Amino acid sequence: MHASEALDKVLKLQLGQVSLPDDLAFVPYQPGLRENVLIHPLFDNTRDDPAGSDAALIRYLPGAFTPRHLHIGFEMVFVLDGDYIENDISYGPGSLIVRAPGTTHEMRSVNGCTFLATRDVPVKQLT
Repeated sequence: MHASEALDKVLKLQLGQVSLPDDLAFVPYQPGLRENVLIHPLFDNTRDDPAGSDAALIRYLPGAFTPRHLHIGFEMVFVLDGDYIENDISYGPGSLIVRAPGTTHEMRSVNGCTFLATRDVPVKQLT
C-alpha cells in the first residue's frame, strides 16, 4: 500500500435499481489506450484548462480494461451497476471510492459496469 492509498476512502452505500435515460450518447473513450470503455461527458473543464476538472458517466463493456495511471488530484467513482474492478478489488453497485492524489490504479470489468467519475485534475498515464 502506498502512503497516499491510506488517505483513500471507500464507502458501501445501499443503492436500488439505477436506470439511465435511453437517449444518453456514449462514445468510445481513448480508443487504443482504454479497451471497451465508453464515456458520456457531463462537463469537461480540461478543454479550456489542461489542469481542469471533469465529470462523466463511464460504461465498461464486458472485458473492458484501463491501464495503470497516476492521479495528480482527487478522483471520486460511484458505481451504479455491474462489476467495477480496481487493482483486483471488485466493487459493486453503491460503492463510492474516493482516491487521494498520488494514487495509482488500473481498472477493468468482467461483465460490464456503469459508474460516475469525477476528477479535480487530469491523470498521468503510466503505461
